[in-house]
Formats: sequence, structure tokens, C-alpha cells
Amino acid sequence: MFELFAFLAIVILGVLLSDTRTRLKRAEKILAEAAGKLGAAQGTAKAPVAAAKPVAEPQSETTAPISARAAAKDSAPLPAMTQKQGQAASAPAGIEDRPSPPPASESKTPAAPAKPAPPANLSARFEDLFGKTLPIWAGGITLAIAGVLIVRYAIDLGFFARVFTPGVQVVAGILFGLGLVGGAEYAWRNEARVRDLRVPQALSGAGIATLYAAIMVAANVYGLIGPLLAFFGLALVTAAALALSLRFGPPSALLGLAGGLAAPALVGALEPNVPLIAVYLALTIGALTGVARMRGWPWLALAALAGGAGWSVWMIFVGGALDTLGSLSIGGYVLLLGIAIPLFAYEGPRAALLRAAAAIVGALQLALLVAYAGFAPLHWGLFALLAAAGQWLAWRESKLAIVPTTSLALSVLLIALWPDPTLFWLTLIGVALVLIHALPLLARQWTPPAELRHTLELCFLAIAFPLLAKWQLPDMRDGVLALVALAGAALPATGLARGWRIEGRAADRRFAWLTGTAAALVALALALLLPFWLAAVAIAAVAVALLPFGKAAGDRRIEWIAAGFFGVALAALIATPRALDELPRLALGTEAAAAEAFLRWAAFAAGALVFALRAERPVVLRLGQAFAAALAYGAAAQLLPASLLVFVPALGVAALLLAAPRFGLGRIGAGAGVFAAIALGWTAMPVAIWVGKAMLSLAGVPMVIDGDLLAVGELIRRLALPALLCGVPLWLLRGKLPRWLLVGGMTIAGAIGVIAVHALYRLGFAALAGGDFVTTGIVQRFVWEVLLIGLGWLLWRRGIVTGARVLIVAGTAHALVYGLILHNPLWAEQAVGGWPLVNLLIPLFLLPWVGLRLTGKVFAPVPALLDRCVQLLTMLLVATFAWASLRQLFHGSLLVEPGVAPSENILRSLLILLLAIGFLLWGIRGHRRDWRIASLVLMLGAVGKVFVFDASGLEGLLRIGSFVALGFSLIGIGWLYSRQLRASGPTPEAGD
Repeated sequence: MFELFAFLAIVILGVLLSDTRTRLKRAEKILAEAAGKLGAAQGTAKAPVAAAKPVAEPQSETTAPISARAAAKDSAPLPAMTQKQGQAASAPAGIEDRPSPPPASESKTPAAPAKPAPPANLSARFEDLFGKTLPIWAGGITLAIAGVLIVRYAIDLGFFARVFTPGVQVVAGILFGLGLVGGAEYAWRNEARVRDLRVPQALSGAGIATLYAAIMVAANVYGLIGPLLAFFGLALVTAAALALSLRFGPPSALLGLAGGLAAPALVGALEPNVPLIAVYLALTIGALTGVARMRGWPWLALAALAGGAGWSVWMIFVGGALDTLGSLSIGGYVLLLGIAIPLFAYEGPRAALLRAAAAIVGALQLALLVAYAGFAPLHWGLFALLAAAGQWLAWRESKLAIVPTTSLALSVLLIALWPDPTLFWLTLIGVALVLIHALPLLARQWTPPAELRHTLELCFLAIAFPLLAKWQLPDMRDGVLALVALAGAALPATGLARGWRIEGRAADRRFAWLTGTAAALVALALALLLPFWLAAVAIAAVAVALLPFGKAAGDRRIEWIAAGFFGVALAALIATPRALDELPRLALGTEAAAAEAFLRWAAFAAGALVFALRAERPVVLRLGQAFAAALAYGAAAQLLPASLLVFVPALGVAALLLAAPRFGLGRIGAGAGVFAAIALGWTAMPVAIWVGKAMLSLAGVPMVIDGDLLAVGELIRRLALPALLCGVPLWLLRGKLPRWLLVGGMTIAGAIGVIAVHALYRLGFAALAGGDFVTTGIVQRFVWEVLLIGLGWLLWRRGIVTGARVLIVAGTAHALVYGLILHNPLWAEQAVGGWPLVNLLIPLFLLPWVGLRLTGKVFAPVPALLDRCVQLLTMLLVATFAWASLRQLFHGSLLVEPGVAPSENILRSLLILLLAIGFLLWGIRGHRRDWRIASLVLMLGAVGKVFVFDASGLEGLLRIGSFVALGFSLIGIGWLYSRQLRASGPTPEAGD
């Protein structure tokens, strides 16, 4: 331990004294410049030269030649050594004393310019630091340690102990310390010989440390003197240290601090006497802080208090502070260091910060004492005394408000950590600490300046009150704990009462914090008093009660608090074990009505309705509407089976939409949206199944409507009736609703309705005509497409253009995709009928053409691109119908049967030629270039077929006939083209 203290002392003092060295150099430079200016004013030629040398080499006074110092001294009288010490060497950190200006008579004479000092290189600085500066201070520290080692050596060597009795050893230590102090005085008085101010400083510090150690050994090790005499001796040494510090400056005080604080450790080999050490340290630190205050050295007071705090922690842990006398000693010592000494030790802009830090450290130490000593009443009393002192400090100086905040946090922490307290002591100490902290907080609550911290501390204390009671007394009954919670609520309620008539209170955040805290504790008390299943309802009731309270108080922040409480109540509603039974009913309904669950959900719905009707903030208002709708549905779910519950959200949408003209959409819009979302939730599964089957049908998989969710009853309950209940009010109010709502709502309701009708149609068609896809596929699709296109045509006739466009396009697209692409009888197994021409091919290909024609009408005027697409699709329909009809002549109902007869093959070529001629004539008649181009494409196809396929596959007359027909066709088409081109001239044509 000795080596550790020695090492730390050397390091700390080396750093601090290095800073002192820099300040000494600066002071020497200032004095040399002043001497040079005075010499120049008197006309002395050598004076500037003598003054320039200390500037050029400002390491220390010892570097200046004697002649230069003498010349400067002759030119002007220099300050005495004590004055120089006070202005330069002993200047506190951060403060530089400048030399006084020259007299007015001399100020007019221009001063000779000082020669700039050359920068010192690394080797010069190294030599100066380790060769001249540090050895002196290291020697002083070594002497101080040697003074202590004299005493320790006497203990360790038996022979030396026989020669030097304990009394002789103590006297020798005292004489050695006095000799060091005398040497310091001699060096001070003989400055011309010593020529270095640091020598007396080091000797005086070492002497102070030696005297401290000698007295401590005499009292604590050998028992040669009693406590009273030891205290007297320590007081004398402290006075001597004070005097020497005032004479020799900071180094003496610093070395005295190090020696004084290290002395108990260096001589503490035997069992320590805690009261004696506490008194000794208190006197030492008090003296050092007094010196710091007189000389303006806050760093010295801070170092002394830091060392004293370390000793107090050590005394707590060694165990001696656990008895009554030791506890009182350490308690008084901590109170002195934390409260009393910092009050007069610090001055300046940072005094409040340093005092607060000292008080916080003291509170932490006493908290450690309470915890380490087993939470004895005596230690609790010391801690309460410090807490009260911290409140007094904060009342005295507002900048120290952090001190009671820290003591409050420590109070709560200590009570929480208190193992197995009795009810009496827990109540007594708890109430005492509450009064110590709550009364000042209430008194300062509404006094200027307005600080939120006081309010937060009061709220924290109020909330901690019931929590700590339950933590320490887990067997406490709920009724008693409810009373404790109400007692805690009385603290913020008192703050509310005191601030009710304060001007500007409505714009003060503190009122809202107090309201929220009081409401939370009241909600806790109600939850404890009521049955468990009504706990969430109690919180919701408090939330609802906050709305009128906020309006009465005129504070709009309280509305947010009320909304927050309602959110907590909702969380409590779904977090209770009963929610495991109640939440599944939202999707499944219930077979037997649950009265308690219904009351819970209905109470919440009523509370949300109050927010929907009474709230002033738009966000809270809409949230109230939304939760009122959702909770009303939840209440219905606790009573109704699924077969009836499915109608509740749709009925809610219908009712709110019909009420919109009277109450306004802003008052019911959010609720209607929630009901609509719940209704969509009921439709989600059947719609998802239907969409999945529809997506598979796009890959050619026949769409089969089956399963429980796509049964007739489920389709009506989940899809058809909800779509009707939501769509009809939207349609009736189409002139009174925003367009986005009308379009969006009608789109969703119409889509769900179409899905329901389609599924019901497929089920009904299968029941009447059977489910054979090959036999009934074309008819089943044809009827559905006729329904879509026909309904679209009716809507178009009634002027409902948007709905007409949607239905006609949907029906036409369905006919093209499913009838002519996916399930075209030319490549899919679909029965078209056995009779030629009188079969299903005509409606199969005619209906898409009708749909295309109607599409052009409902989108009139027809865009050019749409018109061209319609013409191309019409060409494909005509060509595909002709090809399928030819195929039906040879193969009957199923066109996919394999094989092509020679006569069929030649008729195909002829058919292509006839189609080409027909397209050309139609294009010429209607001035449509698209048709003429299609004619040419068909003709090229016919030529290719005849020359490539027919010429190689036919024999005899058939081959000749094919070529003849092709030839005449080509001639006829060419003639028609040439005739058309001559007659048409520059007439514009469709399709350009």
C-alpha cells in the first residue's frame, strides 16, 4: 500500500508541478520585460541586453547571469520575494497576474523592443524537465516519504526499536519535520544563495507531511498521547500548513495535502481508530479548503474533498464505521465534506457545480453506509439528515437542485434494496423520506422559475410510493395497497390544487404531468378494489373522466393523456387471461352468450363513443370513432353466433352511411371505415379461395366451385348480403359523398358482389346442367358472358357509363380469354354440337364481336388505338369461326379429333382464299387499310400452303385444282386492288 501511495503521489504532483513550472517561466519573462523597459527609459545601454537574456532563455531564474540580474536591479527596484511569489509562482490555475503599468511620467518614453526568444528544441526541453525541474519536486516528495519511513523503520527493525524507544522515535520524527520546515525558511530567507523558489516549497511540504505522520503514530500506533492531545497536535500542524501555504504557495499546500491524506494509510498497520481518523481528516480537509478559499485555489479544495471521499469509503468498508460511535463519526464526516465544507470552499462561476458534486458524492457514501451496515435505523437517520440538508442547499441556491434529485433516487433505491424490513420501520422511514422530499417539492411546485424537474420528481415519488410498498410487503392486501396508491395520488393532486388558479397554467406542461400521475394512481387503486375482470374497465373509466376534467381545466394536453389511458385500458383488455376466450369469438362468434365479456366490451365501446362525441382534437376524435366501432363489434361477438355476427359490420356500415347526411362524414367516417374493414375480413377467406381458383383457371385449369366456404349459405352471408348492405347506401347517397369514397366503395362492394354472383351462378348451373366441363363448358361461359355484357348494356342505356364500361369490358375479355384462347374448341376438348352451322360456334364467336362493338360505343369517341384493336380482333374472330366451322363439317362436335381428309385440306386453301377476298372487299368498302393488309397476309398464307403443302401432298386433279383456284384468286385480288387504287384517289382511309 505504501508503494502505491508513493507512486500515485509522484505522478499527480509531477503533473501539477509541471504546470507550475510553466507559470513560473511566464512570470520570469514578464519581470524581465518590465526590467528592460525601465532600463531603456533611464537611458541605460546595458539594461536591454540584460533584460533580453531571461526572455531568450526563460527556463528559470537560475539561468540568468548575476550581472544581468544586477543591472535590472539597479535600473529599477524589483518586487520582494514574497511579492514575486504571490504574483507568479503561487498564481492559481487559469489566473495570470500582469505587472503593474509604469508611472505616467515614464509611459511617454518609448521602450526598447525586446528580442524575440528562439524556440527551445526537444533536447533543451528534456534537459530542463528531467535535469532541473522534476528532481527538485521528486526530492521533496522523497523527503516527505522518508519522514514517514523513519517511523515505519522503527517498527520493522528490532535492534533499532531497542535503541530508539517509541517516544524517542516520535520526537525524532517531529524534530525531523521541524527541521525540514526550518530548512524551508532558511532557503526562503537566503534567496540569493538558493536562487530557486521551489526548494523552500519542497522542504516545507515534506516537513508538514512528516509532522502529520509523527502525531498520528504517537496517538494511533504507540498510544503515547491521548485523543485530545493528538487533536491539538493535528490542529497545530494544520495551522502550520496553512501558514506555510500562505507563505510558500501552492506546492507547499499540495505536498501538505498529499502527506496529510497519505499519513493514515502509511501508519495504519494496526487496527484503525475510525473516530480519530474521521476527526483528523475533517480538520485536515477543512484547513486545506480554508487555504484554498483564501488564496483562490479551487483545485486544492477539490483535491482535498476527493481524497476525503476516498477515505470515507475506505472507513465504511473496513467495518469500523458500523458501531454507534463509528457510524456517528463517519456520518458527521460525510456531512461535513458533502455539505458544510463546500459552502465556503468554493466561489466563482463553477461553485454551484462543485457543491452539487460534493453533496451527491456525500449522498452516495451515506447510501453505501446504509446498505453496508445492514439498514440500521442509525444509518437511515444519517441518510435522512443528509437528504434534509440537500433540500436546504437546493432551497438556498437553485443551481443545486440536482442534490435533492439524487437523494430522492437514492432513497427509492435503498428502500427497494432493504432486505426484510419490519412494517414499523419501513413505514416510519418511508414516511420520513417522503416528507423530506415531497414537502419542498410541493412548496416549490409553482414558484418561479418554472422547472419541470420538480414536477417530475414529485410524480416519481408518488408512483414509487405504492410500488415500493408492494415490493417490500408482497403479502399486502389489495385493499390496503389501493389506499397506499390513493395516498400517493394525493401528492400530485395537492400540486394540482395549488396550481389550479395559477395564471398561464393551461399552457404549463407541469399541470399535465401531475394530472397523468394522479390519474394513473387512481386507476391503480380502482383496479385493485374492483374484481379482476373489471380492472381494464376501471382504467377506461379514468380515461373517460379525464375528458371533462381537461375541458374544465382548459388544458388540451389532458385529452392526449386521456387517449393514452384508454390505450392502456385496451392493452389490459386483451392482456388478461379472459382474452384467450374472448378474442377468438371475434372471428368465430359464440354458441352461448358470455354476459361478463359482453359487459367488458360494451363498457369499452361506450367509453370510445364518448371520445368520438366529446373529443376536440381531430386525431383523438377519429380514433374514438374507430375504436367505438371495433369495440361494438367485439361486444356483439360475445353474444352472437358466426352466422349472425357476419352481418354486424355490414349493418354498421349501412347505418353510419345513412346517418352521414345528418351528422357529417367527419363524425362517422372512421367508424364506417372500421366496420368496412371488419366486413372485408369476413369476406377474406371465400374471396381468397375464389381468387386462387380464378388464377388457376388462367392457366387452363377448369374452375370448380366447391368447399364449405364457397357453399351457397356462406356465399350469401359472407359476400352477397354484405356487398348489398354496403353498396345500396353508397348508391343512394352518391350525390352527397366524396367521389373517391363513392368510387372506391362501389368498386369494392361491386367486386365482392360479382364474386358472389359468379360463384352462386356456377353452383346453380352445375345443379341444373351438370358438372361435365367438356359438354357444358361453352354454354356455362356463354350464359355468364351474356349476363355481364347484357347488364353492361342496360347500365349504358340508363346513363351509368362507368359501370357499363366495367361490365362490358369484363364480359368481352372473359369471352376472348376463356372462350377463344384457353378453351378454344380448336385445341381444347369442348363440345360444340353435331349439326353444321346450327351449333355453339356461332354464339361462341359472335358474342365477343358484339362485346367489341359495344366497347367501341361505350368509349365513344373511340380512340384510334382502341378502334384498331377492335378491327384486328374482329378479323381474328371471323377467320377462327370460318376455320372452326370447316373443321366441324368433317369432325362433328369435338373439333380436336385427329386427322385431316384431303378434301378438308383443299377446302382449307379455298377458305383462306375466300377470306382474303372477303377481307379485301370489306376493306375497300369501308376504306380500311387494316382489312386490306390482312387480305394480303391471308393470300400469302394461301400461296405458301398451296406451293409448300398442297403441291407435295396432293395428286392429280386435286393438285391442279388447288393451283387453278390459287391462280384465279391471285388474279382477282390483283384486279380488285388495281381498280380500288384507281378509283379511291387521295381519299383518306381508316387505319392510316
